[in-house]
Amino acid sequence: MRVALYQRSPVLGESDFLQSYVASQPDWRIALRSSDDGSGATLKRPGLQRVLAAARSGDIDVLVVKHMYNLSRTTRHLADLLDELTSLGVRVVSAADPGLDTGSPFGLFLVRVVSAVAEIEYAGALADRRDRLRHKQESADESPLAG
Repeated sequence: MRVALYQRSPVLGESDFLQSYVASQPDWRIALRSSDDGSGATLKRPGLQRVLAAARSGDIDVLVVKHMYNLSRTTRHLADLLDELTSLGVRVVSAADPGLDTGSPFGLFLVRVVSAVAEIEYAGALADRRDRLRHKQESADESPLAG
């Protein structure tokens, strides 16, 4: 099995972790290493595009990421990526969460559920941040020291 490793905003030790995961799988060999430092909110990342090009040309069989959210922070983008990769015969595996593996229908279902929950949590965190900023601004406006 020809494997691509993909990292978005790699952290210390992540590359070794992914390589160890691949080494633990019989008959897997690393064919491509790719990484980005860009936002997970967009698919326009050079490293991700290299992985997609390799998938489209039939050069990889498996894509290994540490976490599925390394592919995308939005459910729609992740679903689009998974649809394209699986239609090209590329299995997507999370090394940190081995149950998240598109090699089975149940694994693909789990990936989509987890990504949807993650997006809901992210949206909630953004709403909380906006509420705190709005409250801070309103409090400043009501201050007797305000201009």
